Amino acid sequence: MTDPQEPGPPPSGRGPGSRLAGDTLVYGVGGVASSAVSVLLVPIYARQLGDDGVGITGVLNSVVALALMLIGLALPQAFFRWYLTESADRHQRAHVLGTTLSIRIVASLVGAVAVLGAVIPLTSWLYGSDYLGVFVLAAPIVLFDSFSSIPLSFLRAERRARAYIVVSLTRAILGTVLILTLVVPMELGPIGVALGSAIAAAISAFVGVIALVRAGAARPRIDTRLSRQMLGFALPLVPAGLAGWVLNLSDRPLLQVLTGSEALVGVYTLGYTAGLVTNALVAQPFSLAWGAAHWEIARGDDAPRTFARALTWFLVLASAMALLLSAMGTDVLRLLVGPEFELSRYVIPFSAFAYVLYGAYAIVASGLGIVGRTSLVATTMAVAAAAAVVLNLVLIPVIGIFGAAVSTLASYLLLAVLSGAVSQRHYPVPWRLGRAVAILAVAGALSTAALLGPDYTLWRVACVLAYAPILVALRIVVPSDAIAVLGGLLRRG
Repeated sequence: MTDPQEPGPPPSGRGPGSRLAGDTLVYGVGGVASSAVSVLLVPIYARQLGDDGVGITGVLNSVVALALMLIGLALPQAFFRWYLTESADRHQRAHVLGTTLSIRIVASLVGAVAVLGAVIPLTSWLYGSDYLGVFVLAAPIVLFDSFSSIPLSFLRAERRARAYIVVSLTRAILGTVLILTLVVPMELGPIGVALGSAIAAAISAFVGVIALVRAGAARPRIDTRLSRQMLGFALPLVPAGLAGWVLNLSDRPLLQVLTGSEALVGVYTLGYTAGLVTNALVAQPFSLAWGAAHWEIARGDDAPRTFARALTWFLVLASAMALLLSAMGTDVLRLLVGPEFELSRYVIPFSAFAYVLYGAYAIVASGLGIVGRTSLVATTMAVAAAAAVVLNLVLIPVIGIFGAAVSTLASYLLLAVLSGAVSQRHYPVPWRLGRAVAILAVAGALSTAALLGPDYTLWRVACVLAYAPILVALRIVVPSDAIAVLGGLLRRG
């Protein structure tokens, strides 16, 4: 990344910053494909499942995500630390990978059994016996997706972004084909969605095993001392993951409980899912690259300045995508789904900008992991999650789906601000807060104008096109620096 106040090309393509940019680009290409797959399913879900069915699949996804977070044990974070910074040679790295693999196998099996035992009372509480088959299939989805996290983490650590994309796209594309087959011609409804996801997860896990075998890294090892060390580092992050689930996905179950309407949950889920494109195309690709790369960057003398530049340029790019979705989501939804989902378009900006803030959080909180203060990560996440629950409980009964939307955005904002403030005390970074606020303010104002202004496509396009000129006019972005950053994205180290 290039500092906007210091024109010039980025460092050599062999530097960690350039590799971060290159990996982000590759993950982003994968994100484009995954998002295209998700967009394809949106109108099919809406038309084949109806708003009730969309709501059911939204709750199913929330349950699966919660289970994956709990049994994940935050193991990837510990794996990256020991694999990338604590291992001196290939033999030690193989030992770390084998130990991690053993922990994951045990956790995946235990977790799948636990999920199977939990979904029966959960389903009875929410829906009676109508959707038991749908939620029972959460167990195999969790089993195989949990295991797949290890080969995926290995590929990220080895900077094999293209191989990572192959494995992850297998899950997305195959799942889409299976779901389309089961939902459209076979008309299995929500259970077809769950069954297609379960089969795709199993095949993706098998592909992950093949990737490990081809790399000569598929040998589980038992090392109780190393296991205790890794889990001692990772387990404090599990509450943070739980809090992250509350931030990200608890709004749908709370909407179901507080409103009793699968239709409202479906409308909200559709708008929220459309906003997720920001995550798929910008926030997640960057986070995938950042999760491994920031450990490498931290070893350099200029790490704090690199972190600051990364935040500025991440916000520029992610806010552009959030603005595009917020403005043009109206036209896309009207083209793809029926009028019963009209309110979904007002949810999109809240979801899109929430993921911009989550990506910012991943950057500003990096210092806590670097100095080993993972318990503080859990604390800040817990505070934001508690705020999300309180806001949902207060606002949903008053303004329905918009209460959930406001709660989501406000909670992610609190998370980014609070985590950044706490991390700054332990790992100071020269953040450019004025620029960060200005970028978000410009993108947010234009999104509001596009959504609430004249209901014409040309007006919404004009709002999107105004973003870059405004940033240039305010000297938040200098054209020569933007070109330099683009060059870094196209350069693979």
